[in-house]
Amino acid sequence: MRSRLTVAFALLAAVAPAADPPPPVGSKLPDFTLPEPATGKKWTLADHARDAKATVIVFTSTACPVCTGYGPRLAEIAKKHAADKVTWVGVASHPADDTDAVAKYAGIAGLPFPLLKDDGAVLADKLQVDRVPTVVVLDAGRTVRYAGRVDDQLAPNVQRAKATTAELADALAAVLKGEDVKVPHVAAAGCKITRDNVVKAEPSLTYHKHVAPIVQAKCQDCHRPGEAGPFALTTYRQVKNWSAMIREVVAEGIMPPWHADAPHGHFKNDRRLTADEKKMLLAWVDQGCPEGEVKDAPPPRKFADGWRLGREPDEVLTMPKAVKVPASGSMPYEYLLVGKPFAEDKWVTAIEVRPEQRAVVHHIIAFMIPPGKTMLDVLGRDFGRYMLGAYVPGDQPIVAGPKQARKIPKGTQIIFEVHYTPNGKAVTDRSSLGLCYTKDAPETELQCVAVMNEKFRIPAGAENHEVKSEHTFTKATTLISLTPHMHVRGKAFRYEVVTPDGKRETILNVPKYDFNWQATYDFAKPVELPAGAKLECTAWYDNSAKNPFNPDPKKMVRWGDMTSDEMMIGFALYHDTKGNTR
Repeated sequence: MRSRLTVAFALLAAVAPAADPPPPVGSKLPDFTLPEPATGKKWTLADHARDAKATVIVFTSTACPVCTGYGPRLAEIAKKHAADKVTWVGVASHPADDTDAVAKYAGIAGLPFPLLKDDGAVLADKLQVDRVPTVVVLDAGRTVRYAGRVDDQLAPNVQRAKATTAELADALAAVLKGEDVKVPHVAAAGCKITRDNVVKAEPSLTYHKHVAPIVQAKCQDCHRPGEAGPFALTTYRQVKNWSAMIREVVAEGIMPPWHADAPHGHFKNDRRLTADEKKMLLAWVDQGCPEGEVKDAPPPRKFADGWRLGREPDEVLTMPKAVKVPASGSMPYEYLLVGKPFAEDKWVTAIEVRPEQRAVVHHIIAFMIPPGKTMLDVLGRDFGRYMLGAYVPGDQPIVAGPKQARKIPKGTQIIFEVHYTPNGKAVTDRSSLGLCYTKDAPETELQCVAVMNEKFRIPAGAENHEVKSEHTFTKATTLISLTPHMHVRGKAFRYEVVTPDGKRETILNVPKYDFNWQATYDFAKPVELPAGAKLECTAWYDNSAKNPFNPDPKKMVRWGDMTSDEMMIGFALYHDTKGNTR
């Protein structure tokens, strides 16, 4: 549950394919004029770049988290060259960026240059810009000398503490010195710009009749106002505006996010599209995104206001103070006591950890500190038993089954572990925990175990390093759900059950682990284990330079809290099969 450039990077989870069109490096850009929504004026290249030694055009978007994350970095580079006669201008070409959004963003993003609206992506087409953020550097004669990414610090799924490349800064420095740009193009990584496609005269699929039900069922849990998705997908216009990005991530199996290879029906919270749903969605985009008749639309999906528990919680515990999250940089974990010690035993039937500022919260874990225990005890080797609930991108609240509950003993204090990841805008956060109770002791007490290994060493450069852990259940046990956890070097994870007679069975296999999606896998049919059964976990790590998310492939890696360290944990939610509630 560590590291994210906002939940939003995880949700986009796509990099620029090699097939993107090359930029027109070496060609001269004609003059252009575009409106500046924040001022209502027109901005003309010839007027503003007449005496410039270089011009930097930043193609960006108000809704793409990679773009917003790069705001402080671009401001830093622009200020560094404030005295060097460099003209800077931002251009919003994505159809999701309407005039009001561009005007508002220009006022809050802190960009030290104007932001223009490129309706129909006309300028983006001239410069063959297919993805944002893309920067284009012109020399004094308005010839394109560089086009591509800013550097390698940020991308979907990637947030390095520091960039290891400096394409924009290097290109700008070379142009100002009158030298050749050594690297004139590196493909951008971010959000794909949707272009208008001609709708077929007689489309076989329409949004309201065929696509809206799919989007409601598989996308809107996250992609709606106030939730983890960086943009909403609750209207036809929103879905059409993001259709190019949707097509890419659906075709590549990145969205909806799901990483277990079990067949449909094995896990009840399986988000994957069926083969027919995927085929239909891709075909609809290819047909030009026809809207169809509103009368064919399904009723809008209704969501609980503020909470996803299905009801208002019986008690809400909120962080005692607001935490200031800066626009950029990294933050150590925050540990905050939340609420007062419980005055009596509580049986909890539903748990939701709710961040106030989802865009900058990578994860929150709510731990119980029972009487007689300290924070060090709770966060030690046996911390799984004290973990009450968590927030991670795209996951769901914990809702117990019939006559099941989790016990909070009298005198217990709740503590939050919060990991913030700045995303370009300074905010303050006061996150909360919602709890639903039952007055009567349940038939079964839910418990959590962390099957972990803290003693591993991952050699520098290792591409497929294996680490194992195991836990033996002394009583007959019923497994409810599993949650594998590693950091950015995590590659794959597998849970196996070994019964006392030696039989071995894989109950969860994640062949391509994704750090940005700390998914919990809820069994459709709970797994029954006999007394003496072992739960074995195997994790694989890629600590090589081939791993694009690896912060330092030359470093030997040990267990640690921060993203640059690693973890190996197989969480399991379970209860004794006989259901005793000790």
